[in-house]
Order: sequence, then C-alpha cells, then structure tokens
Amino acid sequence: MNHSMSYPMIKHLVLKDWYFQRWPIGAYTAGGLLGLGFVALGTNWSFYAGTVLLITFMITIGIHLAMVTVVQERTEQTLPFIMSLPVSPREYTTAKVLANLLIFMIPWLALTAGAMLILSSEGARSGAMIPFALIVLTEMLAGYILVLTVAIITESQGWTLWAMGITNLFFQGFLYWVSHIPSIARGMKGHGAVWDRTAITLLAAEILISVALLGLAFLGRARKRDLL
Repeated sequence: MNHSMSYPMIKHLVLKDWYFQRWPIGAYTAGGLLGLGFVALGTNWSFYAGTVLLITFMITIGIHLAMVTVVQERTEQTLPFIMSLPVSPREYTTAKVLANLLIFMIPWLALTAGAMLILSSEGARSGAMIPFALIVLTEMLAGYILVLTVAIITESQGWTLWAMGITNLFFQGFLYWVSHIPSIARGMKGHGAVWDRTAITLLAAEILISVALLGLAFLGRARKRDLL
C-alpha cells in the first residue's frame, strides 16, 4: 500500500478553506485591530474596551474556524463529496490542521505583534505588561488548538461546544491566576518588562502543550480508517 501523501491535494483542500473563510476572518481581524486602536488611545476606559474587543474577536476567530471548517463538514454532509476526491484520511487531517493553523495564526500574529508594539511604545510602565500580555495571548492560541483538536477527533458539535465552554471558563481563571503570580504581578507594576523564570516557563509550557495537542489531533484522527 502506498502511504505517501498527495501534497497537491492537501494544497487544494487548504486553499478551499482559505477561500471560503477569507471574508469572515478578515472581518473578525478588523474588529481585533479596532480593539488595538482603542488600546493605543492610552486612557483607562479605552484600554479596557480595546482589551475586551481584542479578546472577543480572537476567541470568535477560533470558534468560527473549528465549527465551520471541521464540524459543519460533518453535520452538513459535505464529507461524501470530499471522499469522492483522491484524498486519504491522513491527507484530510493534515489539510484541516494546516488550513486552520495558517488561517488562525495570521490574525493571531498580527494582533499579537500589534499589542506588543503598542505596549512597547507607551513607555516603560506599559512595557511591563508585555510578559503578561504575551502569556495570555499564547494561552488563547493553545485554547484554540484544544478546541480544534476536539473538533477534528470527534467531529461532534456537542463535544466541540463543550470544549469551547470549558476553554473559555479556564481562560477567565487563567487571567486571574497569572495576574496574581507574585513575580508577574510585581513586574506589571514595575518599570519595564521582566522575563523571569516563571514567565518563561509558562510561555514554554503553553507552546509545548499546543504542539502536543496537534500531535493528539493526528493520532486521534488516524484511528479512524475512513472519513465517513
């Protein structure tokens, strides 16, 4: 049996998701950029409003991608059409992971870079928020990958919604917990970013968890012998 993958087919499946999601993702990204614009105003109310907008639209991007590109292909019975193409389950999984990561990472990187730039340009006191902000934004990336993994493995709307709910609840607790870690809390009140062992360990753990979840998505989907 030939276990090699058809990279042109993977490319076509990735481009398909890009094409159909380009407008909604563009709109959500614009909303996130609006949030950054509020943050850049520098007042207390605009910082709060901008942060809420940024977090809301970033979470919405992840929910939209997992539900529309993975779960709805099952619930709307579009998988039989995909099965008519010369594509294997491994190629399908690879295409889904790549498409979702690429689509999500572009606005995530743009909004994260924008947030870091704004915090850096606002002076040393705002710069002290950079480690906290980057840890929180990376947690949102890991949370999205968790939801995507559940969607890919289960292809279930119910399980995916549960994963979304749990991830969002965890995020609220994570915000509180990280902001009250003594070294990070002191850094947030200080003058300049402080990258101590705690901050670096948290960031590294989030990245490692994200990579592990992606591996779990491939492993869990590989146990299914066909797409249907």
